Amino acid sequence: MMLWVEEHFRYEIRLDQIAADINLSKSYAFPHFHQETDSSITADYLTARRSQQAHLLLSLRQ
Repeated sequence: MMLWVEEHFRYEIRLDQIAADINLSKSYAFPHFHQETDSSITADYLTARRSQQAHLLLSLRQ
């Protein structure tokens, strides 16, 4: 799941899309993600990952 998110974080992501693409049910995939990362996939992880990418891109412009 982390690889899928890493490849797609630049796009609008829906939870049902992730589950379908990785062939897992939402009821299994997202609690498992939370258990492994101690964060929710949308509110925490994607926001942090997108912020990290934005910071990197801004630092390259200077």
